Amino acid sequence: MTGRGKVIGGLRVEVPEIPVVEEVSLPADRTALIIVDMQNDFVKPGGALRVPSAEKTIGPIRLLLERARRSGVLTIFTQDTHYMDDPEFRIWGRHVVKGTWGWRIIDELAPVEGEIVVEKTRYDGFYGTPIDDLLRVNGVENVVVVGTVANICVLHTASSAALRWYRVYMPLDGISALNDFDYYLTLRQVSFLYRGVLVERSEGIRFTGQGKWVRPGYSGGSGAGSAGV
Repeated sequence: MTGRGKVIGGLRVEVPEIPVVEEVSLPADRTALIIVDMQNDFVKPGGALRVPSAEKTIGPIRLLLERARRSGVLTIFTQDTHYMDDPEFRIWGRHVVKGTWGWRIIDELAPVEGEIVVEKTRYDGFYGTPIDDLLRVNGVENVVVVGTVANICVLHTASSAALRWYRVYMPLDGISALNDFDYYLTLRQVSFLYRGVLVERSEGIRFTGQGKWVRPGYSGGSGAGSAGV
């Protein structure tokens, strides 16, 4: 049963002060880059649930990905994945159905050999997936989280990481939302509630030392051949 209700809207909400740093240096062997749901349905024109601002994040995310590749940083792509009659379709309609164009990770960020793709069926990248185990067995303490949609899968994944006591780092230009309210809500939650570190630009995140996640044959530029989980 549902009762009669009303819609709240048209309000002006003041955003509290949110601390942002310009630069951070993270040890390559104790850091992971998690790229959340950068798939055609969310990013590209014609996508079923396109986030208009998502395309602007491709360049900054690509920069971080290239740095991670050069530094041997563990990199995990989450790939939102749905099947026939998924319960989420009642909320969002059909999207990222496995095997379709919309389900695929965008070409600009295509994983290469030595990177891990984790298919997830819910907003949270940790729910029902091996991400936590992958991070722990590889000695990861810090996670850099980027992708879309900011207040949905990005925030749920970042919060799950924080609740497992990983330190979360998030660049402002590496996430996208459907509107400004959702974008700033995400930043506020990551900073205030989960004590994550917000970085002004992806360019300000650098990896020090060398991690063990070498990409065989990688010489710059995206490609295919990821390790799927």
